[in-house]
Amino acid sequence: MATVRMVTKSWLTESTASYEKTNEIEEIRSHDVNVSYQLAAGSEQASQETFTGTDEEWRFYLSESAPIVPGSVILQIGSELWFDDGEGRLLRNYNTTTGTGTALGTINYQTTQVIITAYAGRPTSATVTPISALIGDDWSVMLGATFRTAASPLRPNGFTVRAEDYETGDQYNGEADNQGVITGDGITGEVTLQDGLAEILFPAPVTAESLFYNAVSYKQIPLDPDILGLDPVRLPADGRVPILRDADILVLTHTQTDLIATPVADLVVDAGRDKLHDAWIEDDEGTRLDPAMYVLDKEAGTAALENPFTAQDESATPLVGDLHFVHRIDDMALCTEARIDGTLQLAQPLYHGFPADDTWVASAVYLGDLRARVKDWASYTVDPDDYDGTGQTTNSNYNLIAYPVAIDNRGSVPERWKIRFTSTTAFELYGEQRGLVATGSTAADFSPTNPQTGTPYFTIASDGWGAGWSVGNTVRFDTDAAAAPLWLIRTVLPGQATVDDDQLKIELRGDHN
Repeated sequence: MATVRMVTKSWLTESTASYEKTNEIEEIRSHDVNVSYQLAAGSEQASQETFTGTDEEWRFYLSESAPIVPGSVILQIGSELWFDDGEGRLLRNYNTTTGTGTALGTINYQTTQVIITAYAGRPTSATVTPISALIGDDWSVMLGATFRTAASPLRPNGFTVRAEDYETGDQYNGEADNQGVITGDGITGEVTLQDGLAEILFPAPVTAESLFYNAVSYKQIPLDPDILGLDPVRLPADGRVPILRDADILVLTHTQTDLIATPVADLVVDAGRDKLHDAWIEDDEGTRLDPAMYVLDKEAGTAALENPFTAQDESATPLVGDLHFVHRIDDMALCTEARIDGTLQLAQPLYHGFPADDTWVASAVYLGDLRARVKDWASYTVDPDDYDGTGQTTNSNYNLIAYPVAIDNRGSVPERWKIRFTSTTAFELYGEQRGLVATGSTAADFSPTNPQTGTPYFTIASDGWGAGWSVGNTVRFDTDAAAAPLWLIRTVLPGQATVDDDQLKIELRGDHN
């Protein structure tokens, strides 16, 4: 006979919310075997046979009132501790360091039946003492939770959590800010954006089955250098490049649109703020009003409609619908700290008041001091054909000391130029990127026009030309513009197209003298 004696300690049941203690003894006996037989003939004879019974499984129940919470059971069987792995297995010789053991038993969480299988060295009887067990259908009630999200890192402002009150069923909702701090409906806590570890406290007990979270995470996907246009090996591991850094010059901008209820002649429209960076009037379709129909005062922040006034664009086409005064303010400031959560600290206070929910921040590319200039002037007896060649220098020359080539920031461009004489006084101007640009003569000042600005690329004074120029003589020189080269890389997030057209505006700003 194999006997299992079970002594049940106290534990908390969900249904009564009180402590109960029961003691149960269950005996598991081997089957009795009765054998009857008769000898063939002769006298009676005494005989003895030994029968070895097969070891039976030990079976017992931990509770008769409610199911068991998976992973909550610890049993002491004899001198050993057996652990419930949460998946219906009981582990013998459990190692708390490695989390491993030998599965020699099972537990049915619904029926609470425990089965200990036969194994080598199992005693014929043992006392089973539950050290830990959670009993109850809805025992998963909590005041707080600590867990890690399925994916990380998380996008700032992309984590939300909700749960229902255990007693009233009311729903609690919480949301994390861009620093990972969780607030809302009495919920407090924090989520680490880098690894997705969340710690949450609720204002009242909630059920675990009602606890849900939503999070947006980043995933890095290797890109083909041919498609990207640069070698991603040079990028950070996650592919993200910071656009705002400490000591950057930042531009804060806000654009506001105000309805002009009754646009009539002599009406003065006030933006409600001064020192506007840009402003205009447009209709419902975004077509701009003819600038001749109003006088804009950016310093005062007003636009005065002309008299007479007609709502039309520059081509005299009537505008559609209502008119709107669109105005933009900009402030520039030095960034003293750019935090990883997106918070920016500025070195000085801002002049304008910027709405927090509709203000954009851009980083300004600092180009330093820029100026147009003429350099590398040289003259050759024969055209070297390209813009890198050299040759025999001419005896005649241009007097750069007394009559330097005039150039300004507005009309200058980065270009390599060549003046080739077609007679003793007439010449042609070629640009490496622009080809034949203009013709001129040493008898008059030469000012070829930049068609983009309507101002000269440069001006060569007629008095600077010396005598003795011949057909084929060539003058070579370079010009630099008051600008700097920029690399523009556009990033388009994956997804369906949401607009039919898009545009990009690059603005050059700065101080000049």
